[in-house]
Amino acid sequence: MTSESPRLTAHEGLFTIKNFTFESGQILSELNIGFVRYGELNARRDNLLLVLPGTGNLRHSVIEHIGPGRAYDTNHYCVISTDAIGGGTSSKPADGLGAAFPDYTIRDMVHAQVQLVQHGLGLGDQPIAVLAGASMGAFQALEWIIHYPDMVQSAVLLVPDWHASNSFQLATQRMIDMIKLDPQWNNGQYTSPPTEGLRLAGKHYFSWTVTDDYIAESEFKVLEQEAAAAADWFASWDAWSLLKRYQASAQHDVSTCFDGSLTNALARVKANTLVLPCTKERLLSVVGAKQLAEGLTKVAYAPVDSKKGHLAWRAAPGSSQTTFITQTIRDFLNIS
Repeated sequence: MTSESPRLTAHEGLFTIKNFTFESGQILSELNIGFVRYGELNARRDNLLLVLPGTGNLRHSVIEHIGPGRAYDTNHYCVISTDAIGGGTSSKPADGLGAAFPDYTIRDMVHAQVQLVQHGLGLGDQPIAVLAGASMGAFQALEWIIHYPDMVQSAVLLVPDWHASNSFQLATQRMIDMIKLDPQWNNGQYTSPPTEGLRLAGKHYFSWTVTDDYIAESEFKVLEQEAAAAADWFASWDAWSLLKRYQASAQHDVSTCFDGSLTNALARVKANTLVLPCTKERLLSVVGAKQLAEGLTKVAYAPVDSKKGHLAWRAAPGSSQTTFITQTIRDFLNIS
């Protein structure tokens, strides 16, 4: 995880929803949604840029994209980055319920975020200026603009898809298998964390997030260092929190509520939408990103050419992909 930049003052927040009902019908008496805010809402309350996290990301994971002159410019927007259900300071299995924590969906995340915006931030029916997210964050943003079409003016979808690809499902299932092979897992009733299983799962998952070209052209010791960093990050999660989070992503499909019709789902969207896939993506589907661009009415399609694959969205100051992403988003939002 990238450390917080000293350029910005972070204001941490927590919003509690009473008796939150999940799509499964399960109810949590108190559901917390954590977030961090940079900047202030203006008097008209029309400058909110809400950032939604990827599957393994938390509210601070996008900090290098936030700030003056960056993609999410705090000179123009009040930027709020959220913790979705299941991680960070939001309610999660690690809080005590473990396996008994409700199975949740991407739409559950969005329904909770809507309550955060309307009631926690006090926007009511005031539309969000910009909604942005990468990977699972793009899943959430897409659900937002489909189910709440009047609440979002513009949306930025980084390395997106409209459903979990076979590659993503395969990578996730093998990751879960590895965690469950750890003796500490104990059929999910662990008293000590299955750290080795989590670390192995992180190393495995890393290889899916980059491209074959990146692997072939990098020094092996560099790849091992990056895989070890992924292992460390996975091991920082509680096992049930990580599993349920990835299961939510791996089961996602925006057409589910529309009898399997992507066309009908996208027909509801009113927001101006920027679709930013990576041309060499292999974890999610570039084909899926193109289908989004073809199905949306007010859309800009700007593929990112990078060997980093699914990781191309992550800010690497000075890199060609980050320069391209930053300028493309700023142009889309008419920020000079």
